[in-house]
Amino acid sequence: MPSIESFPTKRGTARFTEDAVHFDESVVGYIRLLYRKYWQSNTWWRKGIFVGYALGLLVGLGWAINAVWSGDVLLLAVVIGLLAVLWLANYARGFRSPDRIRLNAIEEVAATRGEKGLTRPRLVITYTDDESTHKRRVNLPSL
Repeated sequence: MPSIESFPTKRGTARFTEDAVHFDESVVGYIRLLYRKYWQSNTWWRKGIFVGYALGLLVGLGWAINAVWSGDVLLLAVVIGLLAVLWLANYARGFRSPDRIRLNAIEEVAATRGEKGLTRPRLVITYTDDESTHKRRVNLPSL
């Protein structure tokens, strides 16, 4: 059976060493993956998805700048507050994002295939760290 030394994730790469799994992920890695998978594709609709991502980012950035510029900080505070609440809820459920997990600390790996066009395939790694159990969600490239 062939050995797997690394595999692509949504934002980069996961690679195995003798004692740990390392996650090399970044926003730049995510943009690079989008560019390779969508813009460099030979089908027009994949290029359209890439343009949609780019326009969505620009519209969101423009909205945030406009909200600050016009003094509509209440709406901006609500959006930022909602994002903070969602992040805290994930943190309270035990999800963390370490860049390295020791192999002997991993207790379970659960895989979810995802729904094509709706959700991504993902892994949930359950591991122990300092006598506490945590989880690490690893989003995989889109179906």
